[in-house]
Amino acid sequence: MTQTYVDAARLPQTDRDRSALVGEAEGRAAINVLQQLGDEDWQRPTDCVEWDVRTLVSHLVAQCEDIISLPTMLRREITGRRRHSGKGPVDAHMAAQVADHTAASGPALVAQFALLWPRAVRARGRRPALMRRATIESGLSTAPRMSVGHLLDTIYNRDLWMHRLDLARATGQSFAVGDHDRHIVEQAVRDLALTWSEAPFALELTGPAGGRWLIGPGEPTAVVRADAVTYLRALAGRDPDVPLELVSGSEQALAAARRARVVF
Repeated sequence: MTQTYVDAARLPQTDRDRSALVGEAEGRAAINVLQQLGDEDWQRPTDCVEWDVRTLVSHLVAQCEDIISLPTMLRREITGRRRHSGKGPVDAHMAAQVADHTAASGPALVAQFALLWPRAVRARGRRPALMRRATIESGLSTAPRMSVGHLLDTIYNRDLWMHRLDLARATGQSFAVGDHDRHIVEQAVRDLALTWSEAPFALELTGPAGGRWLIGPGEPTAVVRADAVTYLRALAGRDPDVPLELVSGSEQALAAARRARVVF
């Protein structure tokens, strides 16, 4: 069986050039969703419990600003810790991001995002190696720290991908899957494998962005199957009751696959 699966931990990490290509493609896909938002959509709730559609889009704009301007990012880091001391560092920073855009209209935010995202993709690629090697808090207990390079090359694209899905679900739009989506899924599965500490299993993700991977070293104790987009929602903590199919093997592996989380 192991010959028909790819060892997810051995997948190559996204480099700067690939990150830029994926970022450009994901940006186009996100802008397509944003440009279809109507007046009735901005107050709709999203899977991000504290955010409606307008607030989520304001986060996307602020994320671009943070990437482009390190002083802006630092200011929000300090403001978040001062004004939102009851939140964790990541949530406090995002609260400061959103607060900077409370007066902006939805259409204005869409226009800003379309302007800023391409600039943010280019800015990510220019960050120096020394900065990339630094580590920051991830907000995830199974992998409490990550490199700035991983944030720049992988997580920002993954974050936008998930928020595009949040917006599509909130507003009833279809979720388009293109060539770059499989790379985003692969990198999420890679992170899962690199932090996996339970019994190994084989993961089959279906759909256009899917694939077949080994998670954890050693002979797999189970084969678990799910839709690729659906399972990434589970890995992001969006759906703890994700429908997983135990094709064969251990129920414990199935439960562990359902509990698993990666950084988004």
